[in-house]
Amino acid sequence: MQMSVRHKIMSYERKKSLIGYVFISSWIIGFFLLYLKPLVQSFVYTFHKLTVTIDGFKMDFVGIHNFHFAFYSDPDFIKNLMAALNNLLYQVPIIIVFSLIMALMLNQKFRGRMIIRAIFFLPVVIASGVVINVINGDVMSTVILSGEKSSQLFNVSAFYEMLNRIGLNQDFVNVIVSTANNIFELSWKSGIQIVLFLAGLQVVSPSLYEAASIDGGTKWEVFWFVTFPMLTPILIVTAVYTIIDNFTDFSNPVMKSILQYGSKLNFAYSSTLAWIYFAVIGIILTIVFLIFNRFIIYTDE
Repeated sequence: MQMSVRHKIMSYERKKSLIGYVFISSWIIGFFLLYLKPLVQSFVYTFHKLTVTIDGFKMDFVGIHNFHFAFYSDPDFIKNLMAALNNLLYQVPIIIVFSLIMALMLNQKFRGRMIIRAIFFLPVVIASGVVINVINGDVMSTVILSGEKSSQLFNVSAFYEMLNRIGLNQDFVNVIVSTANNIFELSWKSGIQIVLFLAGLQVVSPSLYEAASIDGGTKWEVFWFVTFPMLTPILIVTAVYTIIDNFTDFSNPVMKSILQYGSKLNFAYSSTLAWIYFAVIGIILTIVFLIFNRFIIYTDE
């Protein structure tokens, strides 16, 4: 009887594993078909000097010269990297905390809940459509072609001009505009995180809340001793997603630098910066995983 139960449990675990592989199979196939070759090629570029000729690229082996130049001769790379890390230190915690608070609010039952949820998820829908291509096109035209932005989407420049015309103090106007920009940017970058936390809240067993209520737990105690521990698996997923999203944002100074060197056909050095950046991201994600993994609570259904 015990062997039979154990066999059923193992079978259930294998089924869950297979379902997981099915979900990521399209990404795995796409990676090997579309991304593996250019990924390896870009790594090879880091050890060469590329010269554009009529017949294509001519590669001259230079060893680790590109890496040495990035760390010891490039006046901007270390500065841009430190700026990206500084942005990461304060933006990621703020986005995660904001997303958790909004998810807790949106998980309550109230009229118009679905509409509010849709509003917060709207940036994610836009970011996968035509609008984000316009935005990215503006960024590319600014970074690569040194052109002016063709669109004024999602900024408060008109609001800034209106406040100036009213005659308000310039410092006060700057504070209001900066706050408005930060609030919009925060909500724009929190759509996926809010959905992830909402999904985590949906699977917390109601029996846990009932037991906490019977024991006389306050809402504050219920959150820290029931809700938050059950959300820790979602928390690490959200943290990893937010870190990657922050590092790959078009406004990131390192990303801008990589694009600039690519626009100048200096693919060798552009690839070098990209691989160094990739290594830094990998190290940070490993540290985050090791820290969070000590506090994650997994429950078996």
